[in-house]
Amino acid sequence: MKIKLHPLFYLLAGYFLVVGQFELLCGYLVSIVAHEIAHNRMANLRGYKSGVITIMPYGGVVDCGEDYNDSDNILIALSAPFFNLTVATFIVALWWVMPDAYAYTKGICLANLALGVVNLLPLYPLDGSRVVTSLVKNKLKAIKVLKICTITAGSVLFAIGVVLIFFTKNISIPIFGLFLLLSGIFTSKAQTYYHIARNRPFVKNFSHGVCEKTVYISQDCLLFQLLKYVEKDSVSRFILVDSDGTKVSEISEEKFGQLCLDNELGVSVIQALNNCAPRN
Repeated sequence: MKIKLHPLFYLLAGYFLVVGQFELLCGYLVSIVAHEIAHNRMANLRGYKSGVITIMPYGGVVDCGEDYNDSDNILIALSAPFFNLTVATFIVALWWVMPDAYAYTKGICLANLALGVVNLLPLYPLDGSRVVTSLVKNKLKAIKVLKICTITAGSVLFAIGVVLIFFTKNISIPIFGLFLLLSGIFTSKAQTYYHIARNRPFVKNFSHGVCEKTVYISQDCLLFQLLKYVEKDSVSRFILVDSDGTKVSEISEEKFGQLCLDNELGVSVIQALNNCAPRN
């Protein structure tokens, strides 16, 4: 997982430094990185992999493909905001036990609370928008509506924030508005997670020699657990065995690859086979 910083984050960081809120800046940076790690962890558990993550003022944007199913997308999207809210709740509870910790943990608590709440909004590129597009059938229409809402909200916040600068000297609101405005205009479908099965080396280079290996697996083994056996310099065949080790069936690597693409990677091998079995 590679991480880079967006220019808008440098602008927000510069504001925090100028007004002497270094602690809050550190809290935001740590919380945003943790936010994206939570996304990445859930994606890995569901059989997906993230690419380059760009840290923005109020979260991160993942630069990858978009081969995912709706249920997985919802879990991946919600995992990070819920993680931030859990951390904020834990810190508040800590204050009841250790009041002295308030001075040292206030910044990171506010950062996690803000990230958790803001990212649940149905606006691009926030996590709430991914939940919405996963819940509706007409995704193209939903995307158009979400982008309009994002551009509108961003324009309003930017305008209000510019006015408030003269009274509060706080530029975080116009930066957030600009962040939403630009995201609504330029956000692409590539900002999500890609299916790890599509990026495994199922195609071999036989000119360099390829070994054959046999992998014995339980019928209850999950599909994503077997992807590690797919390598560019070998061809695997999978032998399904029952509880006492008796061979039940055999799956070629080509067949296994098709099972990964036709099913959720969290299902068992036997369930995937049953799903693709012809029905009378």
